[in-house]
Amino acid sequence: MLQAKQFKINVLKLSLAGSISLGVSACIPGAAPQSKYFSSLASADLNLPPASLPTQHPGDKYYYANGWMEQVLSTNGETIDLINKSKRKVVNFRNFVIPAPYLEGSTAEYYKESRVPTNALWPLRVGNSASFSTEGRSVSKATQRVNQFSQKWSCAVEGVERVRVLAGEFDTFRLKCDRRSSTNKWWQSYTWYYAPLINSYVLRRSFHKTRGESVRELTAVRPSLTDEPQKVRVGIIRTWQDALENAKRGEIRSWTDKKTGTSTQIEPLATYRAKNGLFCRTYKQYLTRQSVTRIYAGVACRTDKLKWRTPTRG
Repeated sequence: MLQAKQFKINVLKLSLAGSISLGVSACIPGAAPQSKYFSSLASADLNLPPASLPTQHPGDKYYYANGWMEQVLSTNGETIDLINKSKRKVVNFRNFVIPAPYLEGSTAEYYKESRVPTNALWPLRVGNSASFSTEGRSVSKATQRVNQFSQKWSCAVEGVERVRVLAGEFDTFRLKCDRRSSTNKWWQSYTWYYAPLINSYVLRRSFHKTRGESVRELTAVRPSLTDEPQKVRVGIIRTWQDALENAKRGEIRSWTDKKTGTSTQIEPLATYRAKNGLFCRTYKQYLTRQSVTRIYAGVACRTDKLKWRTPTRG
């Protein structure tokens, strides 16, 4: 565990994210073990209540271990407008198991319309299931050529599972969807591990007929502070830095702005040394704005400039 006497922060020129590559494989004794993607923990006593559809806050950023990042631009009822690391736009449903109605790729734009209620499977309960079809088209950016396609989906809430990923340890619902072609041939499957605590899935595994496996493992969800007064921004980030630098595991550091009522609490959790030699800590952050509290979580690593930053890769 890091102790306050080991390190000092003299000047806080604060940043919300950095270009740290985590490379986690070697951990200090006593730290939570890390696997390539995730580890599943004993969950015989796990009893999650039904989970409601997730809600997102404009400006929040989602970081993943494969270097992927998405930021919420706006919310519009049941859909969310996002922009990804490549500065391309995505429109997702709050119900993330439904294929994205719009996706901007590098060479084409993709449009999908699914014949299914937007709350299918939700509130999440083990055993919930849904089957539906999706009609889609891709439009080439270079030639404007249109290709049309059909998909068949079958989805289910398979179970509950306690998992450990780079962002921390979470109690999750395990959701799985299988995609088949119009001729009913298996094509792809997605498995999500959704953590109600932070309104987000912490892991998504995809198995594709031709492309094989791909994984999105959550590194952190970071709150947007762009709409906050400078005093509030500095107070929140300073508290985050101080907690990660000086607080013991499970010790909560708090800060409140008396004028706006905005407050934050930071709770450091596991501490370990990454493969690249940096000290890293998982944490939970409670952020209350206008009497609404949201919970964020992630891992942050300590740079040689005496700052803690969100890694952009695992």
